[in-house]
Amino acid sequence: MDVYLDTKEMDLLMGILEHRLEDLRREIHHTDSRAFKAELKTDEAVLKGVLTKLKTPAAMGI
Repeated sequence: MDVYLDTKEMDLLMGILEHRLEDLRREIHHTDSRAFKAELKTDEAVLKGVLTKLKTPAAMGI
């Protein structure tokens, strides 16, 4: 899937994703359930991967 965003859209999207990553990290820290913590860590890894792709234009074929 290809998605084309202008600079303003990209900045907004990255800001939202970075904010969510911070929220995830806090939630992981405060979660007692091992199973839920594992799910959150998986989400964190996926989100980090998406952010890395967005920050690396070559990874998006640009």
